[in-house]
Amino acid sequence: MIDEIQCINSLKQGSYKAFSKLYDEYADYIFGFALRQLRNRDAAKDVVQDTFMKLWINRSMIDSTGNFKGFLYSIARYRIIDTLRQQMNEPKFEEYIEHCSEESTDISPEDIMMYEEFLAVVAVAKNKLTPRERQIYELSRDALLSNRQIAEKLGISEQTVKNHLSSALRTLRESLNGLPIIFIFWL
Repeated sequence: MIDEIQCINSLKQGSYKAFSKLYDEYADYIFGFALRQLRNRDAAKDVVQDTFMKLWINRSMIDSTGNFKGFLYSIARYRIIDTLRQQMNEPKFEEYIEHCSEESTDISPEDIMMYEEFLAVVAVAKNKLTPRERQIYELSRDALLSNRQIAEKLGISEQTVKNHLSSALRTLRESLNGLPIIFIFWL
């Protein structure tokens, strides 16, 4: 067991040794957490790497008296969500879902039905958006463009993009109310 507070304080000062100690202490936990969510060893390794890279970059903002393990899990969770979003936009994800329906895997038929229901609800919810909101939402989530890129592409201000995207997400979240919380993160 390490002296976590001392390691964090040393890390904040730029200590590679402290960073290594924290990595050795928590990397396996983060890997297990990511692997359970993503079911892909390579993606889980990427989450661990990204989590600790972000930890290093933001080391000066760490609260040594706070819940460090929770802080790491929070970083990892957002990276997992980003990974899931990217997977949903790749053709491989649809092939994976089809494969799961044909093969005996950890994903149950109920999981597949829930995912298909989610896609149907999102399609209906998208119809509630104004044409501009839908266009901006799809450029953001499907084409993975930044707000700046969308603004340039459409010839509007970045703030207008943010406003339309915020409104679209609010409408979609209201429409998805009642679905499992993990699906809300895919918006």
